[in-house]
Amino acid sequence: MVHDWSKLFDGAFHDFHTSWIGAIRTSLNNGLLPPGYYAAAEQVVGGPSPDVVTLDAWQPDDNEHRDRDRFPDSFAGGVALADSPPAVQYRIQLERDTFVAKANHIAIRHLANDRLVAVIEIVSAGNKSAPRTLRPFSERVYSLMVERVHLVLIDLIRSGNCCPEGLPTYLSFSNFNATPNITEDKPFTLTAVRSGETYEAFVETIGVGDTLTDMPLFLNDSQYIPLPLEQTYESAWQGVPLPWKQKLS
Repeated sequence: MVHDWSKLFDGAFHDFHTSWIGAIRTSLNNGLLPPGYYAAAEQVVGGPSPDVVTLDAWQPDDNEHRDRDRFPDSFAGGVALADSPPAVQYRIQLERDTFVAKANHIAIRHLANDRLVAVIEIVSAGNKSAPRTLRPFSERVYSLMVERVHLVLIDLIRSGNCCPEGLPTYLSFSNFNATPNITEDKPFTLTAVRSGETYEAFVETIGVGDTLTDMPLFLNDSQYIPLPLEQTYESAWQGVPLPWKQKLS
């Protein structure tokens, strides 16, 4: 169940978000990911703690060169997008040229020999505090998309003046047919991006007290696994200090 973290100081959500990252990583590595994939917490440049979970594909032979063509187009146990589209409010087709022009191609791979497949990021208050912090965040998102890295962006921070219409709209994850509607009752967003030959964004808006939707975590163009956000959130919530729980309840 989502809480209103704006009731506490920014460092409280920072503490919780670090624990949540660990819970997501543990869930993925304990059988949720198919063979050949693993998740690791990564520190974003400029941040003092793990901010994202990165998913990488690997093969046992470290002496051989790895590239995209050596990985299969499908895997056992995943959900086929064509057969079971994610049950979210908004499914938006995106134009590739929009993000190519905005990308900043720097430091988006952290492992020299493994292929980065997907990134899960929990948005912090610092990411959205001002245009000067939101701009580098958006550039990192665009760079990952251009490199065909799939994304899940978890935003439980109320939008301020720098992105009043919400993070998906700020990132141009909208079109004439579908624009995520941010309201006072539903101020938060969960966004999954499929980055392949074409781009698609899957967006859910949520509010305080809502159950977190399991979002699609894409591992290739056509298959995904459901990311258990509610389960991992509740796991991280168990370690929240009692005085914070009392203020958030």
